[in-house]
Amino acid sequence: MAENRFLILMYHMISTPRSDSEIKYACTPGLFEKHMRFIRQNCNAVSLDDIVTHHIQRIPLPENSVVITIDDGFEDNFINGYPILQKYSIPSTIFLTAGMLGEKNSWMSSRGFPERKLLSWYQIKQMQDLVGFGAHTLNHVCLPEIGRDTARKEISESKAIIEENLGAEVKHFAYPYGLLNEQVVKLVKEAGFKSACTTRSGFNNSSTDMLKLRRIEIFGNDSLWKVKQKLKFGTNEASVFQPLKYYASRVVSRIAGNQHQ
Repeated sequence: MAENRFLILMYHMISTPRSDSEIKYACTPGLFEKHMRFIRQNCNAVSLDDIVTHHIQRIPLPENSVVITIDDGFEDNFINGYPILQKYSIPSTIFLTAGMLGEKNSWMSSRGFPERKLLSWYQIKQMQDLVGFGAHTLNHVCLPEIGRDTARKEISESKAIIEENLGAEVKHFAYPYGLLNEQVVKLVKEAGFKSACTTRSGFNNSSTDMLKLRRIEIFGNDSLWKVKQKLKFGTNEASVFQPLKYYASRVVSRIAGNQHQ
Protein backbone atom coordinates (compact mmCIF):
# COMPACT_ATOMS: atom_id res chain seq x y z
CA MET A 1 0.00 0.00 0.00
CA ALA A 2 1.17 3.50 -0.70
CA GLU A 3 1.90 5.81 2.20
CA ASN A 4 -1.22 7.40 3.68
CA ARG A 5 -3.49 4.86 2.02
CA PHE A 6 -5.10 2.80 4.75
CA LEU A 7 -7.59 -0.01 5.25
CA ILE A 8 -10.22 -0.49 7.92
CA LEU A 9 -11.27 -4.07 8.68
CA MET A 10 -14.68 -4.94 10.12
CA TYR A 11 -15.45 -7.87 12.42
CA HIS A 12 -18.54 -8.71 14.50
CA MET A 13 -18.44 -11.78 16.78
CA ILE A 14 -15.25 -13.47 17.93
CA SER A 15 -16.85 -16.82 18.54
CA THR A 16 -17.77 -20.18 17.04
CA PRO A 17 -20.87 -19.87 14.84
CA ARG A 18 -24.02 -21.33 16.39
CA SER A 19 -25.94 -21.51 13.11
CA ASP A 20 -25.36 -21.31 9.37
CA SER A 21 -26.71 -17.76 9.46
CA GLU A 22 -23.91 -16.74 11.83
CA ILE A 23 -21.03 -18.04 9.71
CA LYS A 24 -20.66 -14.67 7.97
CA TYR A 25 -20.44 -12.79 11.27
CA ALA A 26 -18.77 -15.15 13.78
CA CYS A 27 -15.00 -15.52 13.46
CA THR A 28 -13.61 -18.28 15.65
CA PRO A 29 -10.97 -17.22 18.19
CA GLY A 30 -8.39 -19.44 16.48
CA LEU A 31 -8.96 -17.82 13.10
CA PHE A 32 -9.07 -14.33 14.63
CA GLU A 33 -5.68 -14.97 16.22
CA LYS A 34 -4.22 -16.01 12.86
CA HIS A 35 -5.52 -12.77 11.35
CA MET A 36 -4.11 -10.62 14.16
CA ARG A 37 -0.74 -12.38 14.09
CA PHE A 38 -0.44 -11.73 10.36
CA ILE A 39 -1.39 -8.07 10.78
CA ARG A 40 1.12 -7.60 13.59
CA GLN A 41 3.88 -9.18 11.51
CA ASN A 42 3.08 -7.60 8.12
CA CYS A 43 1.11 -4.37 8.66
CA ASN A 44 1.06 -1.34 10.91
CA ALA A 45 -1.95 -1.54 13.20
CA VAL A 46 -3.23 1.98 13.91
CA SER A 47 -6.32 3.32 15.66
CA LEU A 48 -9.18 5.44 14.39
CA ASP A 49 -7.80 8.20 16.63
CA ASP A 50 -4.60 8.00 14.57
CA ILE A 51 -6.67 8.34 11.41
CA VAL A 52 -8.43 11.45 12.72
CA THR A 53 -5.10 12.98 13.75
CA HIS A 54 -3.70 12.19 10.30
CA HIS A 55 -6.68 13.86 8.66
CA ILE A 56 -6.69 17.00 10.80
CA GLN A 57 -2.96 17.57 11.28
CA ARG A 58 -1.74 15.88 8.08
CA ILE A 59 0.62 13.69 10.08
CA PRO A 60 1.74 10.88 7.75
CA LEU A 61 0.57 7.36 8.46
CA PRO A 62 2.96 4.43 8.39
CA GLU A 63 2.98 2.31 5.27
CA ASN A 64 0.51 -0.60 5.29
CA SER A 65 -1.69 1.01 7.94
CA VAL A 66 -4.65 -1.12 9.03
CA VAL A 67 -7.42 -0.32 11.51
CA ILE A 68 -9.36 -3.05 13.32
CA THR A 69 -13.03 -2.33 14.05
CA ILE A 70 -15.63 -4.61 15.62
CA ASP A 71 -19.35 -3.86 15.30
CA ASP A 72 -22.26 -4.24 17.73
CA GLY A 73 -20.50 -4.97 21.04
CA PHE A 74 -20.92 -8.69 21.62
CA GLU A 75 -19.74 -10.14 24.93
CA ASP A 76 -17.38 -12.48 23.08
CA ASN A 77 -15.35 -9.43 22.04
CA PHE A 78 -14.21 -9.26 25.67
CA ILE A 79 -14.05 -12.99 26.43
CA ASN A 80 -12.36 -14.16 23.21
CA GLY A 81 -11.21 -11.11 21.26
CA TYR A 82 -9.61 -8.87 23.87
CA PRO A 83 -6.96 -11.40 25.04
CA ILE A 84 -5.83 -11.82 21.42
CA LEU A 85 -5.70 -8.08 20.82
CA GLN A 86 -3.65 -7.79 24.03
CA LYS A 87 -1.31 -10.58 22.98
CA TYR A 88 -0.41 -8.80 19.74
CA SER A 89 -0.76 -5.22 21.10
CA ILE A 90 -3.28 -4.29 18.42
CA PRO A 91 -5.50 -1.25 19.03
CA SER A 92 -9.08 -1.48 17.89
CA THR A 93 -12.45 0.23 18.06
CA ILE A 94 -15.61 -1.55 19.17
CA PHE A 95 -18.82 0.15 18.04
CA LEU A 96 -21.36 -0.23 20.83
CA THR A 97 -25.11 -0.60 20.48
CA ALA A 98 -25.32 1.73 23.44
CA GLY A 99 -28.95 1.32 24.48
CA MET A 100 -28.80 -2.48 24.66
CA LEU A 101 -25.59 -3.18 26.56
CA GLY A 102 -25.92 -5.97 29.10
CA GLU A 103 -28.86 -7.34 27.10
CA LYS A 104 -29.09 -9.46 23.94
CA ASN A 105 -29.01 -8.94 20.17
CA SER A 106 -32.76 -8.62 19.62
CA TRP A 107 -32.26 -6.93 16.22
CA MET A 108 -30.79 -10.26 15.05
CA SER A 109 -32.69 -12.83 17.11
CA SER A 110 -35.97 -11.37 15.83
CA ARG A 111 -34.81 -12.42 12.34
CA GLY A 112 -33.92 -15.97 13.36
CA PHE A 113 -30.31 -15.56 14.48
CA PRO A 114 -29.22 -17.17 17.77
CA GLU A 115 -29.43 -14.97 20.86
CA ARG A 116 -26.11 -13.49 21.91
CA LYS A 117 -25.20 -11.47 24.97
CA LEU A 118 -23.82 -7.98 24.56
CA LEU A 119 -21.02 -6.44 26.57
CA SER A 120 -21.57 -5.06 30.06
CA TRP A 121 -20.15 -1.72 31.15
CA TYR A 122 -17.82 -3.56 33.52
CA GLN A 123 -16.35 -5.56 30.63
CA ILE A 124 -16.07 -2.47 28.47
CA LYS A 125 -14.13 -0.60 31.15
CA GLN A 126 -11.71 -3.53 31.48
CA MET A 127 -10.70 -3.07 27.84
CA GLN A 128 -10.15 0.69 27.83
CA ASP A 129 -6.36 0.39 28.04
CA LEU A 130 -6.22 -0.94 24.47
CA VAL A 131 -9.67 -0.69 22.92
CA GLY A 132 -11.46 2.50 21.90
CA PHE A 133 -15.24 2.64 21.82
CA GLY A 134 -17.48 4.21 19.24
CA ALA A 135 -21.25 4.52 18.88
CA HIS A 136 -23.52 2.30 16.79
CA THR A 137 -26.84 3.98 17.73
CA LEU A 138 -28.97 3.03 20.74
CA ASN A 139 -30.92 0.13 19.23
CA HIS A 140 -29.15 -0.88 16.00
CA VAL A 141 -31.73 0.79 13.77
CA CYS A 142 -31.82 1.46 10.02
CA LEU A 143 -31.20 5.19 10.21
CA PRO A 144 -32.45 6.19 6.72
CA GLU A 145 -35.76 4.41 7.40
CA ILE A 146 -36.77 6.28 10.56
CA GLY A 147 -37.78 9.89 11.15
CA ARG A 148 -35.22 12.65 11.45
CA ASP A 149 -35.88 13.32 15.14
CA THR A 150 -35.70 9.63 16.04
CA ALA A 151 -32.49 9.25 14.04
CA ARG A 152 -30.99 12.27 15.80
CA LYS A 153 -31.83 10.71 19.17
CA GLU A 154 -30.36 7.33 18.19
CA ILE A 155 -27.12 9.00 17.09
CA SER A 156 -26.61 11.72 19.70
CA GLU A 157 -27.83 9.79 22.75
CA SER A 158 -25.67 6.76 21.94
CA LYS A 159 -22.68 9.10 22.01
CA ALA A 160 -23.78 10.71 25.27
CA ILE A 161 -24.40 7.39 27.06
CA ILE A 162 -20.96 6.02 26.22
CA GLU A 163 -19.24 9.26 27.18
CA GLU A 164 -21.09 9.37 30.50
CA ASN A 165 -20.13 5.81 31.37
CA LEU A 166 -16.52 5.94 30.21
CA GLY A 167 -15.64 9.54 30.98
CA ALA A 168 -14.03 10.01 27.58
CA GLU A 169 -14.99 11.68 24.32
CA VAL A 170 -16.57 9.39 21.74
CA LYS A 171 -15.25 10.44 18.33
CA HIS A 172 -16.25 7.54 16.10
CA PHE A 173 -19.52 6.20 14.70
CA ALA A 174 -20.56 3.24 12.55
CA TYR A 175 -23.78 3.16 10.52
CA PRO A 176 -25.90 0.10 11.43
CA TYR A 177 -26.25 -2.22 8.42
CA GLY A 178 -24.02 0.25 6.59
CA LEU A 179 -27.13 2.24 5.67
CA LEU A 180 -26.86 6.01 5.32
CA ASN A 181 -28.00 8.99 3.32
CA GLU A 182 -26.99 12.64 3.33
CA GLN A 183 -29.46 13.51 6.11
CA VAL A 184 -28.01 10.79 8.33
CA VAL A 185 -24.44 11.92 7.59
CA LYS A 186 -25.43 15.47 8.52
CA LEU A 187 -26.90 14.28 11.85
CA VAL A 188 -23.70 12.37 12.62
CA LYS A 189 -21.67 15.49 11.94
CA GLU A 190 -23.98 17.65 14.07
CA ALA A 191 -23.62 15.18 16.95
CA GLY A 192 -19.89 15.90 16.99
CA PHE A 193 -18.40 12.71 15.61
CA LYS A 194 -15.00 13.05 13.94
CA SER A 195 -15.28 9.88 11.85
CA ALA A 196 -17.95 7.43 10.72
CA CYS A 197 -17.56 4.02 9.14
CA THR A 198 -19.65 2.57 6.33
CA THR A 199 -19.67 -0.99 4.99
CA ARG A 200 -18.60 0.12 1.52
CA SER A 201 -15.39 -1.61 0.58
CA GLY A 202 -12.14 -0.10 -0.62
CA PHE A 203 -9.03 1.76 0.45
CA ASN A 204 -9.15 5.10 2.22
CA ASN A 205 -6.70 7.97 1.81
CA SER A 206 -6.22 11.60 2.81
CA SER A 207 -9.06 12.77 0.58
CA THR A 208 -11.67 10.26 1.82
CA ASP A 209 -14.70 11.82 3.52
CA MET A 210 -14.13 11.11 7.22
CA LEU A 211 -17.85 10.51 7.72
CA LYS A 212 -17.94 7.95 4.90
CA LEU A 213 -14.91 5.80 5.64
CA ARG A 214 -14.73 2.54 3.72
CA ARG A 215 -14.26 -0.83 5.42
CA ILE A 216 -13.35 -4.34 4.38
CA GLU A 217 -15.68 -6.94 5.89
CA ILE A 218 -13.87 -9.96 7.26
CA PHE A 219 -16.29 -12.87 7.18
CA GLY A 220 -16.31 -15.39 9.97
CA ASN A 221 -14.94 -18.17 7.80
CA ASP A 222 -12.29 -16.14 5.96
CA SER A 223 -9.12 -18.20 5.94
CA LEU A 224 -5.81 -16.38 6.18
CA TRP A 225 -5.21 -16.38 2.41
CA LYS A 226 -8.53 -14.61 1.92
CA VAL A 227 -7.60 -11.96 4.48
CA LYS A 228 -4.24 -11.47 2.75
CA GLN A 229 -6.04 -11.00 -0.57
CA LYS A 230 -8.53 -8.55 0.89
CA LEU A 231 -5.66 -6.54 2.36
CA LYS A 232 -3.81 -6.54 -0.96
CA PHE A 233 -6.72 -5.54 -3.18
CA GLY A 234 -8.92 -3.59 -0.77
CA THR A 235 -12.06 -5.56 -1.54
CA ASN A 236 -14.62 -7.73 0.25
CA GLU A 237 -14.29 -10.32 -2.48
CA ALA A 238 -11.62 -12.98 -2.18
CA SER A 239 -11.24 -15.75 -4.77
CA VAL A 240 -8.60 -17.39 -6.91
CA PHE A 241 -9.79 -15.14 -9.77
CA GLN A 242 -9.63 -11.87 -7.83
CA PRO A 243 -6.04 -10.93 -8.81
CA LEU A 244 -6.85 -11.45 -12.50
CA LYS A 245 -10.04 -9.36 -12.22
CA TYR A 246 -8.21 -6.62 -10.33
CA TYR A 247 -5.35 -6.23 -12.79
CA ALA A 248 -7.70 -6.52 -15.77
CA SER A 249 -9.81 -3.65 -14.41
CA ARG A 250 -6.65 -1.57 -13.92
CA VAL A 251 -5.68 -2.12 -17.56
CA VAL A 252 -9.18 -1.20 -18.77
CA SER A 253 -9.16 1.98 -16.63
CA ARG A 254 -5.74 2.95 -17.96
CA ILE A 255 -6.82 2.43 -21.58
CA ALA A 256 -10.02 4.45 -20.99
CA GLY A 257 -7.98 7.23 -19.41
CA ASN A 258 -5.59 7.36 -22.35
CA GLN A 259 -8.48 7.56 -24.81
CA HIS A 260 -9.88 10.63 -23.05
CA GLN A 261 -6.58 12.51 -23.07
